[in-house]
Amino acid sequence: MRPIVALTLLASSALASALPACSSASSTGFLADDGGSGSGGSSGGSSGGSSGSSSGFNSSDGGLLGDGATGSSSGGGDGGTTVTYTVYANTDTALYSVDPATNAVTQIGAFTGLPSSGTSTPAVTDLAVDGNGNVYVNTETAVFKAALPSGGTGSVALTQIATITGAGKMYALAFTPAGSLDPSNEILLGGDGTGAVWSINTSTGAATNLGNFGADPSNSCTNGSGCVLGLSGDFVFYMDASNNPTGLATIRSCSSTGSGCSADWLAGVDMGALKTAFTSGTPATTGHALLGGIYGGSSTALGSGTGYHSVFGLGAWNSTIYGFTRASTSTTNPQPASLITIDTGTGAGALVTSSFNFTKGGWSGAGVSTKVTVHAPPPPPPPAQ
Repeated sequence: MRPIVALTLLASSALASALPACSSASSTGFLADDGGSGSGGSSGGSSGGSSGSSSGFNSSDGGLLGDGATGSSSGGGDGGTTVTYTVYANTDTALYSVDPATNAVTQIGAFTGLPSSGTSTPAVTDLAVDGNGNVYVNTETAVFKAALPSGGTGSVALTQIATITGAGKMYALAFTPAGSLDPSNEILLGGDGTGAVWSINTSTGAATNLGNFGADPSNSCTNGSGCVLGLSGDFVFYMDASNNPTGLATIRSCSSTGSGCSADWLAGVDMGALKTAFTSGTPATTGHALLGGIYGGSSTALGSGTGYHSVFGLGAWNSTIYGFTRASTSTTNPQPASLITIDTGTGAGALVTSSFNFTKGGWSGAGVSTKVTVHAPPPPPPPAQ
């Protein structure tokens, strides 16, 4: 994923804040789909799983209300609880929040504490939020815990917790809810430059390849043959209303090396296949691999997709799915950095705003608590591969 943007999702009340200018470092991320500036590095993950075992975060040591949650009695005297969650998004250099009631985007602050080499500081490529509201971010090679400013805005201090080993450059990050892959722990997942999904051991940094989303039966990438459906930029995981683990992802069709990529689709993650891959330590390669279906598609076709490239950030609240796109200056697919919503019926993206004062690059990633409330229908069955 790309730089972090935080979105504060409130049942009522709006954030009337203007978006300040953000100076962006050189962009990194998933391999560019069309030669657009700042959309990715060139190396990808290895094809096999590493020998490192995956470990998770115990979700039983914090509050039960979730990401940024606060509890208060409702005014009606019925003992109800008001829960406020925060959806975060990021650029290469700063963390943001978005108010879904108004779609206002507010800069929380610039990241500090990243290791630098001479004059070069690595870009933050994505973020993840656990069930207790803790925010983690990653660069291409490391995972950090973020300390949010106590006053709501200000510098966001980062502390490295692990160096990622056994995988290529990492661009996506998300936690799965406790009980979905591991009985007691939340598991941190990442995505590399070729679109593969990895579990990341938060103690050792060891990464294990869990697979991609299978072959593209329509060969939608510019190669026209042997195209692979891979993670394009982000995923989110949560428990649905029936307490079933659920995952959403933005995927695209690329060559096996991650080049010649198509625009993005919103897809469902096959949580059963993901759990099998995690438990066995072997990447999913049979059937539809990790693909649970494509929104706007059918059992015979992929559908027309979002209409947007490089949807590197993904967030969700109630029945709204948000996407955050990277800017591209290519002649074939020019695109400003944008905040969009994605229709779960048609799979199409709709522009909310592209009025951001980024000097270059744009969004790198987004995230929301694993305990967020999301009312998204399941996608249609995936097409035959």
